[in-house]
Amino acid sequence: MFKDGSIDPLDFPAFTVDKFGIKAIDLWEGGLPKDKLDDSGYLAKLRKRSEEAGTDCFLLMAGVLEVAAEKRGASLAALTPSLDRARQLGCDFVRVFLRVPGDDEAAGVEACVESLKPYADAAAERELVVAIEPGASPLSQRGTFLARMAAKLAHPACRLMPDFGKLKDNVYEGTEAMLPHTATISCKMHSFDENGNQPDFDYGRLMKMIAASDYRGYLAIEWEGHELEPVEGVLASKKLIERSLAAV
Repeated sequence: MFKDGSIDPLDFPAFTVDKFGIKAIDLWEGGLPKDKLDDSGYLAKLRKRSEEAGTDCFLLMAGVLEVAAEKRGASLAALTPSLDRARQLGCDFVRVFLRVPGDDEAAGVEACVESLKPYADAAAERELVVAIEPGASPLSQRGTFLARMAAKLAHPACRLMPDFGKLKDNVYEGTEAMLPHTATISCKMHSFDENGNQPDFDYGRLMKMIAASDYRGYLAIEWEGHELEPVEGVLASKKLIERSLAAV
């Protein structure tokens, strides 16, 4: 909707409150005007609009961190501006993917730790936390791998962000492994059956798992289907999450 002009990003906070009754928003950098990403005046205006709407702009979704040694430096340099943007917007978290070469889990963990340490240090200096979401490579799409990496890094400014749709191992096993290290959660939705359930994931099971954990934070709606328009898809997603939580 940002791309087709039906919503101006500056109006998104108020739109979120008015349409969904939701007062927390995450923002994807790719949906914001490219020529405004490093415009401090524009970012200040977006933050002001968020404050006026009474919303918490809690997370900025950035891109991919390349952990391969030969690509790491350039990748870290490219992602550092996202930390400054998040800081200007008043966010708590910056979402990042990891691209991990190969299939050697031990080597992958070491490469991730070496790459993430300086980025997490830079985030901490800005009072931010990096949230690693599954994606970008086979190893980093596994929740158990990300949990192992987070435990090894053990950095207070680097946490995890389960995304049910991006976990390519067992979604329940992967989510459970990630929960002790979780900063926020992305509740992916692709479609709904005749009962309003998501056929790809058992949301009742997932909500029970989350409620039984120590995690207390936002459950972010991510409607990624095509059978419903964006607003209808988000409303249906919200309804399923609320129903699943009520049953816990």
